[in-house]
Amino acid sequence: MADDKLFQYYERQDILPTFGNLKSPAEFKAYAAQRRELFSEKLMLPPRLFDGAEVLEFGPDSGENAMVFAGWGAMMTLAEPNRQAHTKISAYFGHLSLSDRLREVTSSDVEGFRSERGFDVVDAEGFIYTIQPSETWLGIFERLLNPDGYAVVSYYERYGGFLELVLKAIHAAGKVLSGRPALETAKLLFEAKWNSIPHTRAFESWLMDVLENPFVRHRYFIDAAELCQDAARLGFAVHSAWPSYRDTLDVYWHKKILPSDETLRRALQHLRRSRLSFVGGRKLYLAGRAEVVESISSSLQCLIRDVDRLIDDPFGDRLAGVISGLASLRRNIEGTEILADDDADIEAFGATLDSLYRIFSAIGRRDLTALAALTQSDAAFINAWGLPAHLIVLRKRSAISGAES
Repeated sequence: MADDKLFQYYERQDILPTFGNLKSPAEFKAYAAQRRELFSEKLMLPPRLFDGAEVLEFGPDSGENAMVFAGWGAMMTLAEPNRQAHTKISAYFGHLSLSDRLREVTSSDVEGFRSERGFDVVDAEGFIYTIQPSETWLGIFERLLNPDGYAVVSYYERYGGFLELVLKAIHAAGKVLSGRPALETAKLLFEAKWNSIPHTRAFESWLMDVLENPFVRHRYFIDAAELCQDAARLGFAVHSAWPSYRDTLDVYWHKKILPSDETLRRALQHLRRSRLSFVGGRKLYLAGRAEVVESISSSLQCLIRDVDRLIDDPFGDRLAGVISGLASLRRNIEGTEILADDDADIEAFGATLDSLYRIFSAIGRRDLTALAALTQSDAAFINAWGLPAHLIVLRKRSAISGAES
């Protein structure tokens, strides 16, 4: 049974995907501290900005993030289409004495939400990429926000999500070769990788969120550069992003005000040079000539699309293209100027490409034993996760700030 929207997929699983089960004020305080660090240091939105603000959160799930905003003084309106979450939200807010900060909980999704009230902040984390095209939700947010209001979203970035697609393609091949159910196959292939990182959720949750999630696919992933262009057309400026979407090495006089189109041009140039960083999950900034940057970007685009096709057809005609594409990318980066914190970071990314080449070659030979041995022991594969989740804060331009970035 196909699901049109992500919340319908989770409803069928009969779970709340981000339920943190915070049981005490101490646990909530620790969770709030993590969010404070994210918003203050990475997204440049200090908690004081939320004091007295009208905040609309789409898809709050069980409400942990909403409680943090409320704790910072925000008045919360929550739009959560999964009714299973509503009881948890009310219980959470009551338990932490924040019920007076909860204006309303509706069952609306993004496209169905209606309000006569304007909002200072609209927050939508973890699902917004599934609403296509991006202009749909950007237009809705623009109508809901007050002038100079902020939209905060997280999403699957197209290049950063490459390794998520790789894992799904390997899992798809493993299911065919082993004849085992999805969970057994995932443990056969990825248990060592999963156990290599600290985590608070179960392996089964990761299986559902990534490996089996029909929305974790190339057609839903958003190119950061395209998102910035779409946002600019609809009256938004990029306030901040993580990773940064502005070239932090850019230098000019502080009183100089760049036109919005020049700010966008510089951001797009920076993002093109950052695509390898997004794929590798570490600083691998393409510092060479523009034509080299475009060539590597084009190679990455083809490789990502081919890997995505293997999810549906693990042994199809794109498998040879993936194997050759990995080898080609490995050769290309060896002769490319890359800005990294350390040469070891470049070497580690090269080792990851070598590992993936061996893994997909084993799939090509239909050798399940070799495949499992590689995925369970190869350090380069185990340590590689990419940077699939990006966060961006967009500011709705007011009439007087329309020419600003």
